Amino acid sequence: MTANAFDDPFTLFSDPQWATEEQESTKEAAGSRRPQRARPSSPDPGKRPEPALKARPRRTAAVPPSSVQDPEIHQIKDSIQTADPAGGRCGRAIRNALDQAYDGRRTGRWDLTQLTKAESAHVGPLIEIWLQRVLNLDDGITTSLEIAGSDVACTWSEKLDGWTLDRPVPEQREVPYLVIWANEETSRFSLGILRPGPDSRGVASMDRGRPRLSQVGIDQILWVFNGCPLPANVLAKHPKTAMAAVSQSSGQKAVNMLFRHLQGELVQHSAVETVAQQIDSSKRVREAREQLRNEGIVILGPYHPQPAIAAALGLPSPRVGTFVSHRLAPMEAGEFGAGAEIDGGRWRLAVPGDPVTKAPTLPVLGKESA
Repeated sequence: MTANAFDDPFTLFSDPQWATEEQESTKEAAGSRRPQRARPSSPDPGKRPEPALKARPRRTAAVPPSSVQDPEIHQIKDSIQTADPAGGRCGRAIRNALDQAYDGRRTGRWDLTQLTKAESAHVGPLIEIWLQRVLNLDDGITTSLEIAGSDVACTWSEKLDGWTLDRPVPEQREVPYLVIWANEETSRFSLGILRPGPDSRGVASMDRGRPRLSQVGIDQILWVFNGCPLPANVLAKHPKTAMAAVSQSSGQKAVNMLFRHLQGELVQHSAVETVAQQIDSSKRVREAREQLRNEGIVILGPYHPQPAIAAALGLPSPRVGTFVSHRLAPMEAGEFGAGAEIDGGRWRLAVPGDPVTKAPTLPVLGKESA
């Protein structure tokens, strides 16, 4: 049983008591005169950018400059790829910046459409800050970043054609820009380098009158990473479950609901913080592990040997800061298929129709898996 198979979080189980308790908890929270937990507005699908996996193909005859035409931007690209060959660091930087903008532990939010205009305007600077941290970059002289000895500006957009640039300074050479895009629905990001030219600026945008990057400018971007994996935002993938969880009357009920309904999904610690809205969200996971055992559900975390157990069961393997849950059933003697040895018995993933059996106690023997 996995979360992908269901839309309504209250139709996941045959036992009506669980659904009834969660619905009553949601109504109780909604009707409270003195709410203690943040109640964010629902995400607005109409305001989301179109899902995409990477930058669009070129639409004009413009192309990125060669290393002979502009050696500086190629040196910047080489420097980034040397520090981050696969894009994992840059992806984590963008993930951290978005989570910081949502501030889920205090606000219960997890989606860009839930931010105010002022908050949305700070996403780009937050990405700059996190890129500087993960890539160990210095401050520039005229910009926030220095890469490979060059001052580099930064422009961010959640839309593939929404980047804006500063107005050019007369008689000054244009500094290169990092051009960054990410999509929460597809969990992908792109990062490229552009030196704006005369044809790069289009009409002024609503962003303080800054000119938008023209299609010619977009086609001139030298992509460092195009369509790289972005650490997933599980709440953005399942907004109905997320909204039902943050509407629970307590952080513990919210965390229990998250792991009960998002079985088979990697759940980030930031998602737990968002629905729990408590400083001790790690304690909520530990208590959820105990409370959900009676429902046959285990919550596997990053500590050895739990990632190996998850892999043996056919689940995603949790790493630092992630968890995965699923209901288990004991394997019968002679039964074949994916399974794992846990607490002196052999267990497999439960399927609809399996009777509910109290889940085994999970071992915790070593350090977190990186």
